[in-house]
Amino acid sequence: MEQRPRELLHPLWIRLCHWVHGISIVMLILTGLQIRFPDVFVIFPNLKRAVSLHNFFGFVVLFTFFAWFAYYAAKRTLVKQYVPSKDEIILGMPFYANYYFIRYFLGDPHPFEPTPEVKFNPLQKTTYFGIMFIMVPLQVITGLLLWDIKTFRPIIEAVGGVRVVDALHIILAYVFCAFLLVHLYLATLGHTFFSHFKAMIVGYED
Repeated sequence: MEQRPRELLHPLWIRLCHWVHGISIVMLILTGLQIRFPDVFVIFPNLKRAVSLHNFFGFVVLFTFFAWFAYYAAKRTLVKQYVPSKDEIILGMPFYANYYFIRYFLGDPHPFEPTPEVKFNPLQKTTYFGIMFIMVPLQVITGLLLWDIKTFRPIIEAVGGVRVVDALHIILAYVFCAFLLVHLYLATLGHTFFSHFKAMIVGYED
């Protein structure tokens, strides 16, 4: 059987954005835990340092989000890669959910093979659409509002006050924690345990 030539699945710019973004999300979770529960999670020297680091990595996430968006917008592939069609939502999501929850454990081969043109199956595409186009922007916006409450007070009051903004920010943070765990687990379901991790480092997936 002739082996298909390797294709660059993840360009260098996307890999850099992915890892910087991922490390920043982990740091935001750790600093956020200390800010939220300072008597329980003492990870950094003091609360002031935790807040400073939280703000710094929040702006890093903002930068990497725009860098990611700009790359796909320039390539004109953002919609194709990340916006699911009606059929992908209605038919594709149940099909791939069934694979991940049932068929995978029965030994079925993965029914989807990523290509540079279409990297995600319908379940992944729908999930990433929600993450990148809804959750990340909301988390960034609420974070910016809380970063400078005095300047953004008119906006904060218009949406219900500091408690509402803070509650939304924290709820989204918990969702990101859950997503990170699921994301790491699914990353191990390649043809080898580390194949997906390797692809995001070198760009190619065998």
